[in-house]
Amino acid sequence: MNDQTFDQLVDSLAQRTPTPGGGAAAAMAGCMGTALFLMVVRFSRGKKATADRESDLARVEDLLDGHLQRLKPMAERDCRAFDLVSAAYGMPKDTEEQQALRGKAIEEAMVGAMVVPEETQAMVRDVFVAMAEVSDCIGKAIVSDLASGASLLLAAAEGAFLNVRINAAYLKNRDLADKTMQRATQVRDEIRRHQDSIAVAVDRKLG
Repeated sequence: MNDQTFDQLVDSLAQRTPTPGGGAAAAMAGCMGTALFLMVVRFSRGKKATADRESDLARVEDLLDGHLQRLKPMAERDCRAFDLVSAAYGMPKDTEEQQALRGKAIEEAMVGAMVVPEETQAMVRDVFVAMAEVSDCIGKAIVSDLASGASLLLAAAEGAFLNVRINAAYLKNRDLADKTMQRATQVRDEIRRHQDSIAVAVDRKLG
């Protein structure tokens, strides 16, 4: 996916195929949101108004760049994880032994398909945490980009959460599913608070 043109990427999302789907789209939105955060931090460096925060901005720039590099492969990882689910459902089920093997394969693949978007969601949370340190340094001329990045990251987190939720719903291991959903819900709520904080601050700056 990472080597596709934009048109190819959009067309692949529109195809009647299981992948790429919502999880991959969420990861891509996370990349775009993080990239916008990086842009506004870079524009904020070397300014007189933020000279006393230069070291903070430099550190956050490094953090965000690292988060972006980790997010970039997540769309492809999401596709690979769900492709295993599709393959498991396609296994033969004519005999009891085949049914047992198929059931085990489906369960294991569902766990993988649940874990990847949960990781995406956690990465998005980490991006917000990093940006929170310097969001007050962003000038009025580019706060719309800050808010746009936050909106994209929120969309990424919500999409990832939904993919955690739907895969958890199919697990037979309800203890694992419930614990995963508890973690995912807590992270989602934390992300919502971060995004809301940025939205409120930007609204004030823009009057």
